[in-house]
Amino acid sequence: MTIKNILRSVAALLLAASITSSCIEKDNSTGASLLPGDHIISLEKEIFDLPVQMKLSDSMQTGYTSYLTIGSINDADLGLVQASTAIPIRPTSLELSYGDNPQVKSFKAYVTVDDKTFFKDEDAYIPQNFRVHKLLKYIDSTVNYSNSLTESDYDPASLETSGNVFFGGDSLVIELSHQYAQELLSATQEERDSVELFQKRFNGLYINADPQPETIHGGRINLISPSNIYFLLTYRHIDAANSIDKDSTISYMVDESGPNLNRFQHQSATLENNNPQDKIFMEGLAGLKPYIDFTQIKNNMTVWAAQNNIDLSRLIISKAEIQLPFEYPDNYKDLHYYPTQIFINTRTDVSGRVIYDPIADISLVTNNGYINRSLKHYSLDISSYLQKILSGEYTGKQSEAYVAPIFQTSDYYSGAVYYYLQNYLYSKAILNGNGSERNPKLILTYAILP
Repeated sequence: MTIKNILRSVAALLLAASITSSCIEKDNSTGASLLPGDHIISLEKEIFDLPVQMKLSDSMQTGYTSYLTIGSINDADLGLVQASTAIPIRPTSLELSYGDNPQVKSFKAYVTVDDKTFFKDEDAYIPQNFRVHKLLKYIDSTVNYSNSLTESDYDPASLETSGNVFFGGDSLVIELSHQYAQELLSATQEERDSVELFQKRFNGLYINADPQPETIHGGRINLISPSNIYFLLTYRHIDAANSIDKDSTISYMVDESGPNLNRFQHQSATLENNNPQDKIFMEGLAGLKPYIDFTQIKNNMTVWAAQNNIDLSRLIISKAEIQLPFEYPDNYKDLHYYPTQIFINTRTDVSGRVIYDPIADISLVTNNGYINRSLKHYSLDISSYLQKILSGEYTGKQSEAYVAPIFQTSDYYSGAVYYYLQNYLYSKAILNGNGSERNPKLILTYAILP
């Protein structure tokens, strides 16, 4: 490049620089003097202590479940939790003939375990005794909760004869009582032809596991898809009129669409507390949950508004964030068992049924309710919900909130995401109590309408 061209390039650069440096500065206050003072809205921020209680989430909907839960865990803090399941069974083929006076030769349950929940690696393969009982109660859509079954709803005598010790592998084969199988063979032709009539007569089976010993902490809860448990009954089939004398096999299945029912029993009910100071436990299944009474929150904010000469009816929420802090556990691996996402659920009565449902705010913000391991807290944006609490639109049961683990599913075709309370995975998280230095907070960003 010649000197002349270099000088031309330098000149061009200087000209561009002068144009850039001489741009007009923006004055954000332009026109402000034309607005009345009471039309200027400013955002303010206030941080409230959040009073959190601990309550058992009883009467949780566990009918028509994705997974059958069987097992127990004995926790040093929360005590014993037991998970068991009730399953109606039915023949896979209808309109079968059993011949003349059929006699049982074998009856076995085949179980494939999909997943397991445990807190210590060594508990993945501990032995557990599975027990199978005759169900004495007919399970239909009206029997829908984690506490719907009691000991009186199944025969205390178990049906298994061998093979019921589960060591945490992938599958299990349990040999069952011939006497019970003979009862199944006594089904009438009408009952064999109708799933409803068959299930109303025989009800189904109740499966549990021996509880983890009180002196030993740990345990395991096993998850089984309803389609991964079936039964084979082999019997001698004699039909003299047609010269038939052979062994035949009937298979029985568990409907994936239900009605199946999980039962949960929690010793942690004794830990319910209206003002936990040190720790707040968040337990999976139907166990202890952080509980927030938003009627109390509204009352506290009403007092605050009066003290600050604020008309609460003119307060507009820009953001309302709940922060639930925690400390790192002594064993860092325990943090892996903290739920990834939690959120507020209201317990409402829908057509005579109790339903725990996440509030709509969960879908309004990306990653709402997710754990932040670096900042050591969960963050829940409840802006819309709190605005409706303050306006009086939400009252009664809608203001009673349980904080619980959440799972989500998405529609394959539309991509729509749906959120549900997690009701089959056992989990445990320890949050900071109301008396902790880093206690639960409600962080409010708001404006007051003129």
